[in-house]
Amino acid sequence: MSVATAAAPLAITRLGRDRADRGLFRARELSDTTVLVAAVGEIDASNSGELLDYVEKLLSSYDQLVLDLSRLSFFGTDGYSTLHGINIRCSRHGVDWVLVPGPEVSRVLRVCDTEDMFKTESNIVSATAALARGPHTHLQLAPPAK
Repeated sequence: MSVATAAAPLAITRLGRDRADRGLFRARELSDTTVLVAAVGEIDASNSGELLDYVEKLLSSYDQLVLDLSRLSFFGTDGYSTLHGINIRCSRHGVDWVLVPGPEVSRVLRVCDTEDMFKTESNIVSATAALARGPHTHLQLAPPAK
């Protein structure tokens, strides 16, 4: 799989009241089938839904997603709910995805994701290689009520 590193970001969205202190989301096409979404700053209750909406708008155009959260300075538990939402939406769209967590996200995953629901890699290159090796989408839903 080729990776286009010179591609310009597809879109930039600044969130929150204080643009310098909130999250910044950026998307970059890595190939015809793969998009990279990176977030910097903070993901908390005030903007976690906006991250979900941002990712969902891109899903219909790609088969694979690398979600890079390695540069976040804060990741609240609402962010974990957003990851679960991204997982569900990727499954609905048939999009295979890999998460690149940083220290803030890893801390929350250690507490909230005890069953390793999300495929993670340590960096973007490893995530792209993992996607090239095959599907990693894990959708775990509760069994239907009887």
